[in-house]
Amino acid sequence: MRFVPAIFVAIFSLTQAKAHDETSVQPDYYEAIHQAEFKLAETLDTKNYGGLGEVMTDDVVYDSRPLGPDYGGLSVGLAQVTANIQAAFGGAQIAHYVSNALIKPLGSQAANVTTYLTWSRWDPAAENDPKKTFRIFERCDDLFVIDDGKWKLKYSLVTQLGPKPESPYFAPA
Repeated sequence: MRFVPAIFVAIFSLTQAKAHDETSVQPDYYEAIHQAEFKLAETLDTKNYGGLGEVMTDDVVYDSRPLGPDYGGLSVGLAQVTANIQAAFGGAQIAHYVSNALIKPLGSQAANVTTYLTWSRWDPAAENDPKKTFRIFERCDDLFVIDDGKWKLKYSLVTQLGPKPESPYFAPA
């Protein structure tokens, strides 16, 4: 007789688990912003330019002028940001290594996010050109907002933490 209650508990548990599948799990405020940050990095690294509207607002401002004219600039609006990112990335391999973020809530719909990251750009056709193959240690001071029900980047100020970009690949020993 003990077997019947155990079967009932198992069936009930499976029914409850199915009702709460992973699509219904909502991350908390901080985790949602972390996920948005990593989704942005993944979208950039996979060169999914058509997906940038899922991670950036239409009126996004991306200011990387502190990186210098060879590595940065000012882009205003999703169309210009997308075009400039495509031009900057070209045929190179791209990687963003994102650290933990310092998140300062600005209410329930916005947050200032400070992130330290390493941006690596490797152009196999220009391994020894420090303007095409390099690594930059960056600090990003960002504003993320809820837009169309998702956390998205609205503003980013990118500064360089080192004296200049590194050219670490294939340098003479």
